[in-house]
Amino acid sequence: MRFKEFAGYEWFSFTVDNFAVHILFSASEAAPLLEGKSKSFELGGAYSAQLHQAHTSVGQTHIHVYAKNNQLFAMNQDGSAHDRSHGSRIPNKVAQAITQKFPGFTLPPDNFIEGAPAEILTVFGPQLLLG
Repeated sequence: MRFKEFAGYEWFSFTVDNFAVHILFSASEAAPLLEGKSKSFELGGAYSAQLHQAHTSVGQTHIHVYAKNNQLFAMNQDGSAHDRSHGSRIPNKVAQAITQKFPGFTLPPDNFIEGAPAEILTVFGPQLLLG
């Protein structure tokens, strides 16, 4: 149900059980979300991945990795976290498959996804770990 529009934004409102849900978004930046139509790549065993292009001008190409239907993590092309996947460990089998199927991707050190690009972690890593 369309609720109101103001200053280039649209607001939708609906109820589910006893909850009111309000969604506010920029009408000028609205675009269809096509992630659900991405092709899956088998990574071996129960693992698979989907390759997605950047969603914004400052974003990166990234992959979402799944074990069966459960997302394990999402990783940017430079090896940094995508969609709050900070602190995720990449299984060795998955890391080997990513190297083969996505050669343009950089795996993070020790297959452990941090939230910052490798250059930042190299320079500030000790301070970040102690902080």
